[in-house]
Amino acid sequence: MPSFVSVGPLDELAIGKGRCVALGGRDVALFRLDEGLFAIDNTCPHRGGPLAEGDVTGCVVYCPLHAWSFDLRTGVSPGNPRAAVETFPVRVVEGRVEIAVPPEVETNPDAESQPADV
Repeated sequence: MPSFVSVGPLDELAIGKGRCVALGGRDVALFRLDEGLFAIDNTCPHRGGPLAEGDVTGCVVYCPLHAWSFDLRTGVSPGNPRAAVETFPVRVVEGRVEIAVPPEVETNPDAESQPADV
């Protein structure tokens, strides 16, 4: 079972918007939608755009640099199934959002997790 890190209170996350949080030196984009909470790698594989700053339509985020799209549920691009970003489990415990720590952070004791307040 993965380790989870608290990244802030649920009620401070705006619906339909993204927020970038740092987990072990890695940026993760966190989204709160009517459909639930989703966390994906914040870096677009095309040109490194910050996905947390992208526009969201339904369950799809569009990179703010070149509009590459990624399904927040799967991480896969609807326009190019070969393009994808990593997804991370998200849960809410006692009103706080928790994201599963990426495996490389769990196995590297020198990596620091720096959850940002949401």
